[in-house]
Amino acid sequence: MKYTLPILGISTALLFSCGPSKKVVTQNIVMDTLTVSAKNNPLDIYRAASPIRWQIANTRVALSFNFKEKTANGREWITMHPYNYAQDTILLDAKTMKIDSVCIVKGITMKQIPFQYANDQLRLKLDRTYTSRDSVQLYIRYTAMPYEAKEGGSAAITEDRGLYFINTDYKTPNKPTQIWTQGETEANSHWMVTFDKPNQRSTFQIELSVPDSFQTLSNGAVVQTSKANGMRTDVWRMDMPIQVYAAMFAIGKYAIVKDEWKGKEVNYYVEEKYAPSAKLIFNNTPEMIGFFSDITGVPYPWNKYDQVIARDYVSGAMENTTASLFGEFVNQNAREIADNNYEDVVSHELFHQWFGDYVTAESWSNVTVNESFANYGEYLWRKHKYGKEWADQLALADLNKYLDASAYNDPTLVRFYYRDKEDLFDRISYEKGGATLHYLNALLGDSTFYKAMKIYLTKNALRPAEATNWRLAVEEASGEDWNWFFNQWYLKAGHPKLDISYTYNDSANKLEVTVVQKQADSQNKPYKMPLKAVVIYGNNVSVIDWTVKDKKEVFSYPYQNGVKPVFVPDAEHWLPGEIVEHKLPAQWLAQFKNTADYINKQRALKNSYKVDDSSTTALFDLALNDKSKLIRKYALNLLAVSNNNKWIDRWRSQVMQMAVNDNNNNVRAAAFTVLSAWKVNQAKPDMIHAVNDSSYFVAGEALAGVNAFDKDTAYILAKNLMHTDPQSTLRSAIFKIIGDKANGSDIDFFATQSTSVSGTRKFEYATSLVTYLKNVKEEDAFEKGIKMLGDLCVQEAISSYKGYLSNNIFMVGKYYKDKIGKADNAQKRLDLVKVQEQRMIDAETDADAKKALEKQMKDNS
Repeated sequence: MKYTLPILGISTALLFSCGPSKKVVTQNIVMDTLTVSAKNNPLDIYRAASPIRWQIANTRVALSFNFKEKTANGREWITMHPYNYAQDTILLDAKTMKIDSVCIVKGITMKQIPFQYANDQLRLKLDRTYTSRDSVQLYIRYTAMPYEAKEGGSAAITEDRGLYFINTDYKTPNKPTQIWTQGETEANSHWMVTFDKPNQRSTFQIELSVPDSFQTLSNGAVVQTSKANGMRTDVWRMDMPIQVYAAMFAIGKYAIVKDEWKGKEVNYYVEEKYAPSAKLIFNNTPEMIGFFSDITGVPYPWNKYDQVIARDYVSGAMENTTASLFGEFVNQNAREIADNNYEDVVSHELFHQWFGDYVTAESWSNVTVNESFANYGEYLWRKHKYGKEWADQLALADLNKYLDASAYNDPTLVRFYYRDKEDLFDRISYEKGGATLHYLNALLGDSTFYKAMKIYLTKNALRPAEATNWRLAVEEASGEDWNWFFNQWYLKAGHPKLDISYTYNDSANKLEVTVVQKQADSQNKPYKMPLKAVVIYGNNVSVIDWTVKDKKEVFSYPYQNGVKPVFVPDAEHWLPGEIVEHKLPAQWLAQFKNTADYINKQRALKNSYKVDDSSTTALFDLALNDKSKLIRKYALNLLAVSNNNKWIDRWRSQVMQMAVNDNNNNVRAAAFTVLSAWKVNQAKPDMIHAVNDSSYFVAGEALAGVNAFDKDTAYILAKNLMHTDPQSTLRSAIFKIIGDKANGSDIDFFATQSTSVSGTRKFEYATSLVTYLKNVKEEDAFEKGIKMLGDLCVQEAISSYKGYLSNNIFMVGKYYKDKIGKADNAQKRLDLVKVQEQRMIDAETDADAKKALEKQMKDNS
């Protein structure tokens, strides 16, 4: 069934009349922005902060939308003044637009001026020279056409259209119609004419004309609403100046769930289905606002805080000022949230309201002052709300993400040389930066660190800043020089790699700890690292100051009454770097028994589980009974990859008990994973019972466990669960089982799911459907299924998703091409696949992507 919507070009009456003028297009304009020639290496170019020729005072944008064509009709009033030097020319960013006219507004009159539009920039020659004491107001009429050009993007922000129309042609059943914006890094100039740089700020008035059945959201507050002919215009006003990339709007049929913090509105914009769980999705937001206000010493600086969920979002989430936007992955019901929530993402975007919005990175080179703080905000909130163990688990996971990525790229935190600004949204700016702030906090102490944040935020309020401003705030708060730290962690590439070996010198009655810094360093200058360490004598534990500063050092610790010490380096986990220890299982066991925190115990498990030793066995005995659910789960995860029959015999019964009786769902799910990996048939009754567990994690792992050694029973169970709106791990298990079985009648299951799966959930759906299409015997089921896969690809809005889905279609084609001569129906099925391949190619609008698809289809022929 096809839905159509009339073109929406209705707008409120113009306050002024400005007729069309002649459009002058030139191709050889001298731009203020950097042009990189083919001969230049981008990494050789110094990326300075953008020069500020003009300062915007206010931006007023009035937009109406053509849903079918995916364009917006815009009218814009920009008030600005020369920043410092006198100016007679203005160069504005205006990407993928049709500029109709430009006028200078003088009182109640308008004067048309000529303009040049080329290379996504609008050049204006003014009627005279203006000084910094003069104000200029421009009026511009234009059409925003974000889908007219090839999108760019990066791993972090997959597209840069700026303005997105989601299912506005109503072609995808059961999918909401939405329009939303994504400004970071420099994409808001796809829907408004502006200076699209991070060091430019403006107050805003954004006027949105939409069908009356839609809700709107933007920065600030609604100050006026008017209705006419089934349309409504909402006027949103942001009275405090915000950075251009954080201006936003979202349009859709949302349920608005209300909350508050100290009289300020806190609202959640969600699809109606998720209204009952909205406060759980955005769990603890008001309390977070209070916590971040307290530790920064700056009460939440904006008039309200909204959070909205968008379909087909091109990143994870975005900290638009007063109105953060989240991808649909956060859409969860209460049962899913009980297993796993996205509170870290919520805290991340909220902390940005201070670090990134209230004070903004002056240039993308300094994006660490935005993203590193937001990353660390996740840790600070976890520690405050859930305790140190839960926070340490996040810190360790983030550190490992950075260290894994550093094998490929490990530049400085502050980067003035890079290929593309999008490249800066990486594990360096996020996880390494967060770990660096954690280290600095530890060295300063909480009170001084919080004092430094207040100084930084207060002195740079509503302004751009850089890492130097953060250093100066740290120095003002502490009364000490911190250049050594910033030179080492912000301005130096790489990270320390400590190799630590232990020698018990019985003749001298001492433990010798040899530390070698093994990182590659072109300057041959070792890191200076003040840390804490632990020395264990039997059951006695001493925490000591421990500073590593040379390429190679030997530290000695005497025996005490014949007791040999065990040493734990960086015992409080401050170091944003690697430590490789050469310890025996007995030493790891001593570390596990005598340190109370998650990371020290986790490292003991990780470094000893591959060694079949009595100390390792004792260590896992302790871990499986540890009071920490995180440690119990981690120990089970390690056992799941072990094929040691002696260990299976030792812990089979205990793991079975944990699967049924542990008080934590994640631990129970991990226990079922172990039993599945070990193929413990005795656990089958418990698994069958658990497929109806209240936890999706437990139910999913139990169902997967049954499938590991009884596929027929698993299929019957999966069939019974098909229509219960399965989510999370349970849905994944059902998809796999139904796909593997490839029963012709189950095509109806895939048909039902095809209109409800969204986001990354499409991937597991597609994988299961591919398996089904390779094995199903019924021809009508195959024909329906391959068309479903084609529909999924053709209707996909996100380019990176479409690439994955298209590969699935080619995968089926290659499978049946290889079956020619081996199966009677192979050619017929291959022909059906090619129909979908061609359909997919015909639907592709990007020339390069179309060419790549055509080549892939030809190669597979």
